Formats: sequence, structure tokens, C-alpha cells
Amino acid sequence: MRIAKTSHHSIGLYLVYLLMYLICVSTSHAAWFSATGQAVVVDGNRDQAKQQATQEAIKQALLFAGASVRSVQQMTNGLLMDDHIEIRSSGEVNTIELMDEMYKDGVVSVSIRADIFAQKNQCSAADYTKKVATTFFPIRYEGQASVGGIRHLGREVALQMQEMINTFTPSMQLSHLEPYVFDWHQADVAHHAKFLANKTNTQYVLVVTLDDISMDERKPSAFEFYRQTQYVRAFNFTLSLINGATGDNLYSKQYRSRAPWMFDTHSNLDVGSQDFWLSQYGQNIKEKLQSSIADLEEFALCQPTMGRVLAVANNQLQINLGRTHQVQAGDQLTLFNVKQITDPFGQEYRQFILHPTTLIVRNVFNDTATVSAIDNGLLGNVQPNDYVARQ
Repeated sequence: MRIAKTSHHSIGLYLVYLLMYLICVSTSHAAWFSATGQAVVVDGNRDQAKQQATQEAIKQALLFAGASVRSVQQMTNGLLMDDHIEIRSSGEVNTIELMDEMYKDGVVSVSIRADIFAQKNQCSAADYTKKVATTFFPIRYEGQASVGGIRHLGREVALQMQEMINTFTPSMQLSHLEPYVFDWHQADVAHHAKFLANKTNTQYVLVVTLDDISMDERKPSAFEFYRQTQYVRAFNFTLSLINGATGDNLYSKQYRSRAPWMFDTHSNLDVGSQDFWLSQYGQNIKEKLQSSIADLEEFALCQPTMGRVLAVANNQLQINLGRTHQVQAGDQLTLFNVKQITDPFGQEYRQFILHPTTLIVRNVFNDTATVSAIDNGLLGNVQPNDYVARQ
């Protein structure tokens, strides 16, 4: 499947204007979706702007139809040279058609139409939204941030990641971004992650550290005397997902990249400005964040969704999962508690003790639900801060 006359792959920040509607539904449960993406024409480069707008239209159509972020990344990154885009569909998209393109006031609008099969969840845990908390991201070597005056980069990158996760990952929500920088390198990660999860009533804690934002100078060769000195800046970070109940590190991955740095190295740059995020370095950051979010969603999608017991009364339990987590009446949950065991050598272990009775959701509220035994039997030895899980 190809869309003709688009440009060579290049990462870009875009302005999004989405126009989407369902056109028709076939008997095989496929549907036609139309979407319009927009992008600013930078330095007169219409081809790059058109490619960015086309990518955005495809991405918005897929996400609206229920495709996964991983599928979106694969499809919008499936770019070839020679003025073509190739779509790697994995069975979710039959055809994509380029319907229209228009240039006005320095902005290109590209409209596409796609025949999409929405991806089906492969595990019951994927039905629930997993809530995540984090803080502003620390810069491991703060001296690197003095070059170009970007000491607030960790804050702005965290805000960008929160917006991306909450917009493009229905299975996960970064519901709490604490407005301070926490240095995870110098901390007891498990202890502070459990504290943060309990404080924010979330299941997971996202730990991101900016490991390297150093800059290299590339001087032109003797045969390139007419060129100015160029600077290239690193953007390396580590992303980890911590279980807020146990403090266990469930997932961790490092990301490395470099991009041209086009700003004055001696000024204080506003890293929240449009100029920064429209630059090649800003675009590179957004691309790497999108890649890391896709990896994170793929890992976390089928992880058990866990909640805590808030109260026990009249043989019913109040839990901290509700409509915002996509809980529905009739859902079945597993009840368990966690005990710490220390062996004779001082080594600590966690023991998960499952309750023999399956729970069923009776009533659902915004952030809580009422559950009871599926057989209406007695729920003995249950206490607040015990756990429930959707496997």
C-alpha cells in the first residue's frame, strides 16, 4: 500500500488539526476513516511539511480507530525514498488513500482516507487503564545543561511525555506529574516509588533520567572553509517502570540519539518555546519519546491492573479502581495480599497470598468501585490495603 509523492523520511514537529469522521462500516467490521493532518512549512521546505502532515493524519486515524501505539509507530515510520510512503499494516489497515493537500499561510493540510480494522485486545488486563505517576525528569550531569542554558529541559520533556501518553495510549494514563525534580540516581528507588504511588493513588511510577545532553563541536575540514562550525547535541535517557505496590523495577530501557544544535551556546534558551520544539533537536526529542512510549505500552498492556482495598464493610469491599480505569459492573477480580518474609540471612522476600474467592464488581463510581464475592460468600481476613487485580 503506498501514498504517492511524499518526501524522504525526516523527523519533524507539527501543528495538528484533526478532522475525522466515520464514513461507513462494512460487514467484516472494517471502517473507513478520514483524517486531516497539518504541519508548518519551515524554511520553505514543502516536502518535509507534507510528509509530517501525512504522518499525522495516518496516526490520528489509527488511534481514533483503536489501533495500538506500536502499530502507529510502525506505520508512520514505514517511509521509503523516491517519493513514496509504504504502509506496514500487520492486518490492521487495508488501504490508505491520499485525498487532498492544500497550502495556506505557511501551513500544509493533507487529507487521507483509511480502511482500518481496529486491533483487538489480547488480554483482559488491557481493558483497564493503568495510572502512572512521575516527577520532572532529573538531568544527571547538571553542568551539561549550562551550555545553552537548558536547565529546565527535564521539566519540559516530562510535560511533553505526559501529553503524548495521555493522548495516544488509552491503556495507560500519566495521571500525576509531580511539579518538582527528583534525583532518582541518588535515591532508594523502591522506597520513593512506593511513597509516590501511594500519595498519588497510582499503580505504577515512571522513572526517567536524562543521562547525557552533552554537546560536540564539529569544525569544517580544510576543504569546507566556507562552512561554519556545527554543533551536535546528545539526548540520552533511561526509562523505567516501577510497581508502586512492591517497588520492583518491572521494565527498563535506554535510548540514545544525537541531533544538530542550532542555538547560541552562551544564551539561556527557553526550552518551552515553539522555536525550540520546532528545531531539529526538539523534533529528535519528540521522536525518541514517541518510540519509548510505544515500547512502554507494548510491555505494560497485559500487565495485571492492580488496585487497593480502601474499606471493608457488610461483606463488601471498596476499591480504588473505577470508571476512569474503565472498570465495569460484572468484571471479575482476584483478591490477594503481600507479606514481607525475611530469611535467617536477612534476605527479604515478598509472598503473594491469593484469596480463594473471586470478586465481582457490583457498583462502579468515578475512581472507586464496590465489589463482593462472586458466590455471595463471606470474605474473611480481608483488610484495607489488601490488593485486587485484573489479570
